[in-house]
Amino acid sequence: MSPAPLYIDASPADLQRAFGIADGDLPDAFVVDGRWGFAGHVADVQRTWPSARAVEERIMLVEVAGRRVWLAAVFGAAQALTYAHLGLRLGARSLVQIGSFGGLADGWAVGDVFVPSSVVGRDGVSHQLTQGAAVTPDPSLGDRLRRALAAAAMEVRAGTLVTTTSIALERHADISRWRRAGYAGVDMETAATLAMAAQEGVPAAAALYLIDNLADDHTVFDQTDDERMRTRFARDAILRAAVASVIQSVS
Repeated sequence: MSPAPLYIDASPADLQRAFGIADGDLPDAFVVDGRWGFAGHVADVQRTWPSARAVEERIMLVEVAGRRVWLAAVFGAAQALTYAHLGLRLGARSLVQIGSFGGLADGWAVGDVFVPSSVVGRDGVSHQLTQGAAVTPDPSLGDRLRRALAAAAMEVRAGTLVTTTSIALERHADISRWRRAGYAGVDMETAATLAMAAQEGVPAAAALYLIDNLADDHTVFDQTDDERMRTRFARDAILRAAVASVIQSVS
């Protein structure tokens, strides 16, 4: 993908000064977490890394094996691309998008993990960078994620992910069209994040957990206690796998 011109293409020094990021807090790698709120993100991160601390309004920093990893909580493609741009310009050399997705494939269960081999953007944000072309995650980084998740006894799925603008605008016709196209799942951030990484020439991949399966008319409002426990377990496993994988990628 050839680089596209950006309206605000500030220098790393300008971005660091504007966001108030200290030299010692600059990232080696980046994990972008697609989720509704920041409080839950902080709790999840600090449960695994108690010393994690905030370096910006929506970014936590963890230091593992001598590497600094940013973990940002975002909601939707616009936030995902904005924070990916910031982290990559400030030094991140590997990126993983995590979060939840809606299933579109028959037989997938709540809590299953999806490491997509291709991502198609049907949101306006990623379209500005890709013009609708699919984005291919970095194969090596994707393999690291799959191995780490398999070691955590997770059911790891593969296929094509589609990114949409908002779950509030999904219609039955959209779901039917996505299924006919062969997409295995849908989210709101991954195409934008990976497109930004491709723009910057940085390897990127994604690992998401299934929160509901639209193929089976199962929505998040139908979740049982067991399914909620499975999603919590999957979320924690993905977070640990993502941090381990980006660290390996830059070591």
